[in-house]
Amino acid sequence: MSYNPNPPGPPIPPPPVDDLPLRHSTEIQGNILAGFNKDHQFFVFLQFADTASGREWLHELHPRIATTHQVATFNEQFSEARRARGGDDPEELKAVWVNLSLSSHGLTILSARLEQDLAGFEAFTQGPAVRAQQLRDSGLSDPSRWVVGGLGQQVVHAVLTIAADDPEDLSVEIDKQRTLATKHGVLVVFEQRGNTLPGHRAGHEHFGFKDGISQPGVRGFHPVEAGNPDERLGHPGTEMIQPGEFVIGHLREDGTTQTEPAWMIDGSFQVFRRLQQDVPGWWAQVTARKHSLPSDDPMKEDLLAAKLVGRWRSGTPLAHAPLRDNRSSRNRERDNDFDYDDDPDGHKTPRFSHIRKVYPRDERFGDDRRRIMRRGIPFGLTFDPAAGRGHGVDADRGLLFNVFMTSIEDQFEFLQQTWANNPGFQQPEEGPDPIIGDADRPSPVTLRRQDLPERRFDFERFVHTSGAIYLFAPSLATLQNLAKGRL
Repeated sequence: MSYNPNPPGPPIPPPPVDDLPLRHSTEIQGNILAGFNKDHQFFVFLQFADTASGREWLHELHPRIATTHQVATFNEQFSEARRARGGDDPEELKAVWVNLSLSSHGLTILSARLEQDLAGFEAFTQGPAVRAQQLRDSGLSDPSRWVVGGLGQQVVHAVLTIAADDPEDLSVEIDKQRTLATKHGVLVVFEQRGNTLPGHRAGHEHFGFKDGISQPGVRGFHPVEAGNPDERLGHPGTEMIQPGEFVIGHLREDGTTQTEPAWMIDGSFQVFRRLQQDVPGWWAQVTARKHSLPSDDPMKEDLLAAKLVGRWRSGTPLAHAPLRDNRSSRNRERDNDFDYDDDPDGHKTPRFSHIRKVYPRDERFGDDRRRIMRRGIPFGLTFDPAAGRGHGVDADRGLLFNVFMTSIEDQFEFLQQTWANNPGFQQPEEGPDPIIGDADRPSPVTLRRQDLPERRFDFERFVHTSGAIYLFAPSLATLQNLAKGRL
């Protein structure tokens, strides 16, 4: 059966009060904490003609916006049905979800009074194109090359996220949203489709690595282990983070709560980046660096690639399997259950590796205040030239990096600038993150191994930014007030 988030008949009864109150929120949009978790997604970038048309469009759209309560309820039903089927997806249980985010331009068009409130949110109001140089988005990643969000391009006021289990259901909803935009004179500036990769590649990104493993748990939304309240129930190694790091108006890790401006409560900042991946270029570089080693060096190509990421392609962390992937003998549930206390010099997991750069798992760095909620999805067809048109070297493919947080500066930009781009983070001369770190120029990394000579490699970047938007996903009440001109 299909799940309709707005069925006819009586309204959904008030949610019960329990120790997981955020699961029942009818104000927080559904993709922030609960997560759409759909194989097929579509992003529509929109521009309002004027204040009146934007408000009229928003008023009609508002009932279609999915809440945390709706999405969490469906996800729980889906998980229970999947367990009952021995791990197979229940094909009869489907849903279509819609969420809305607004840029600073979009917010101030809908309500000019918000401009003063937004003055303190510099990154959000400036946008990623203005801040590109400090994020090292230059060369092939320069905003002049972006397909959306670049300087001099059409201004984006709003972004719709449409997600569905079934591609036909997705197409129906896309048509509805295009019709609604046309009805109110709202211009479609850009559209982007994302899809989970097919078959055995499901859950992986285009370089071939399992993605989305180390998501944080959220207090008040995820249940915790009875004997360890700092760990998410059933997810060993997943630390619990205060909800105020992802949703404004809730307790943060430092014990404070942001309550001003009031219209931002139950909302979240969103960073959307369209990241192109040069798959053959990246793997050719791995091969070349492997062959630059002495002939008696035991390093294999797959191991060198895993060193760059910090995990094997299956998702097994190097912390558990430093020399070869032992996926067949390991429980996947423990893929996030590790730290680097026994590996201070990076002999197993290099300090430059992607997962160690952006999540060092070390309280000295305060990484619990830097976590972000990731809702990314691949775009484009897999690289497989034998599969025909669209699968070759010239095709457009990559990752739609889509994340939520309560501070763009202190979370996303900090991760990118201070950790990923910084060759001296954790230790001088370790090198930048070889996947997303600084480099339209070759950047050296230092590979350290037990009882083997230290090696220095130059790595070029084969992930390039091709579009970016900074957004805010308001609460349902704020969206309704914006539609009615009451802010």
